[in-house]
Amino acid sequence: MSSLRLEIEQAMGLKFPEKNGESLIRFEESMEIPRAAEMLMRGLYRDPERVRQGFKLLHQETGSLIDILMPRRSRLREWADSLPDRPRDAESFLKETTDQLSIREQRLVQAERDLVDQLKECGLEEVFPIPLSAFGVCTYRDPCVKLFLKPLGRFAEILQMNPESLRQAVRVHFLFLLLLIAGEDLDGQVYSRGGEDEAVHWLTSIYTLRYLKSQSIELIQCYQEWIKAWGGKPPIQSLLNDRTCEKTRATMIFWRRQLNISWEDCWHIINQLERSEALI
Repeated sequence: MSSLRLEIEQAMGLKFPEKNGESLIRFEESMEIPRAAEMLMRGLYRDPERVRQGFKLLHQETGSLIDILMPRRSRLREWADSLPDRPRDAESFLKETTDQLSIREQRLVQAERDLVDQLKECGLEEVFPIPLSAFGVCTYRDPCVKLFLKPLGRFAEILQMNPESLRQAVRVHFLFLLLLIAGEDLDGQVYSRGGEDEAVHWLTSIYTLRYLKSQSIELIQCYQEWIKAWGGKPPIQSLLNDRTCEKTRATMIFWRRQLNISWEDCWHIINQLERSEALI
């Protein structure tokens, strides 16, 4: 984690505050399951027990058909080789079998329809987006991040991702987030910027994606799916190029020092300065 922190410091151009060589920012990974993650942990099912009972009923109805057919197979095989001695008995046997199968088939079809209707209600759109707090929480006053590993693992399982790749991408996001809200500028000044969660996470995602681009495509894919899961706002591609990144960094430094000005206003001011310099 220490080498990752150093790489993130270099990527953002800020430094984690330290005291006696120890970081003042805490980063914790927990096995607890927060309340916000309960729906995710249940998976794609609104009512898992109801769906389970649907499969159980379908299994029973399928079994009842087999129970009717299996004892009759030997009789049918016998008659296929040698015709029955009494055609009326065979007719009665087949009619009785048909009637029983018809009743069971109707029950089987109804059970299938009911189960299909239940499964149609169970999709990703019913689970996501979920609160970001299902995966991790960040406190601003006492800079600290707590990641919840079990919900991350469940999310990776649902979307068939490599769980370690997902955890690595999320670690990077939250480390950039910690550095952004409570990092130390290169001049040694510490500015703590909280609130504006949407802007904070959006800006964090710019730095995270730029960093992950130098790592692997798999990490990028995991990260992008994770952003969608909690309804985050991914940056447009043009914000990831070098020229725009320099302007983003300038705005970020200005924004961290101007606690009463929104990100949008800071971005507007930096753009005005850029146009003024171009005219000189």
